[in-house]
Parts: sequence; structure tokens; C-alpha cells
Amino acid sequence: MKEDATLVILAGGESRRMGQPKHLLPTSGGTVIEYLIGKLSSLFVETLVVGRKLNPEGEGFRIVEDARPEQCPLVGIYSGLSAAKTDSCFVLACDLPSVKPELVQYLLSRAVGVDIVVPIINGYYEPLCAAYRRTAIPVIQETLDRGALKITEIYDRLRLRKVSEQEVKRFDSELSSFVNLNTPRQLRLLSGL
Repeated sequence: MKEDATLVILAGGESRRMGQPKHLLPTSGGTVIEYLIGKLSSLFVETLVVGRKLNPEGEGFRIVEDARPEQCPLVGIYSGLSAAKTDSCFVLACDLPSVKPELVQYLLSRAVGVDIVVPIINGYYEPLCAAYRRTAIPVIQETLDRGALKITEIYDRLRLRKVSEQEVKRFDSELSSFVNLNTPRQLRLLSGL
């Protein structure tokens, strides 16, 4: 079932350890971006790919340039939320190709009456696999304006729903949704995508 929500895929980052832009890495389903769009976009009313100087080619998504000069994921979230046509958004880093669609839908379903729904895995927030509402935009903007770049800086000032690891495991028993691609070796291990 299609959610009344926007998929925001963050394609920024320098990819120093990988040696090339992660969103262009090859998988059996095309590039990582193409793979994620094919896997998830049918769940959403629109799909945005957010970053800097991205190749605008492709179907089924809209390119959104980072709206601010700071280079950090919080700018990507801000840019995606600002460009979204829907109030509800799911933000996903492009280096999380093993994300489970069922988990995405569950996290979105928990975004009623809150600004952010974020999983906590191994005791840490997973803010790049989380649901956000556009109501978070003013706090994100103010946070960036004062020079704070960490995503967690906004959490104390917004209505936050934490999703426990146990809850996540109902949809992803191995927590593979949170395994990111950082090195060529990891890409080879996940080449079965």
C-alpha cells in the first residue's frame, strides 16, 4: 500500500573509505540509488534523492540539491523535508541498501503525533533510517543557523518517538537494515543485492 509520504534518499557524503560515491556503486539491480528506488519507491507518493552535484538522470525520482552550504547529513534531511510534497517523510542514507520495506512502513506508521520516529540499535540512534515530519524544519533550520551539525542536536527540541531494537527485530530479525556500505569489501559481501 502506498503511504502518503515522501522517500528521501540521502546521496551526500565524501565516501573516502569506499573511494567513489556510494550512490553510484553497482548492484545487481543497477546503482545503489536505482536499487533503493526500485525496492522502495512504490511505497511512496514521491521519491527525492538529495545531495550535491548529483547526476539528474533517471526515472521515478526528483533530484534535490542541498539547500545549505554546510556538509552534514542534517543539511540533507533539511533539504529533503523542505522539498517534500508531503508532511511525512522517510529519510534513508543511500549506504543502507538492505533496509527492509516492512520496517520502513512500520516506522512511518508510528509517526502520528510526533516529529521524528527513530530506531535505537546497539544503544545508538539510527537517524538516517527514520521517519520525519515537516514540522521539524524550523528546529533543524535554527540548529544549523547556530552552527550545530549533529542530527541528535534536534532531538531534545522535538517530539521524538524511540523505537527499541526489540521492536525493530519484529520486522528485521538480523538488523540488516542498519548495515551500511563503507568499504569495497563490504560491497563485495553485499554483492548479492
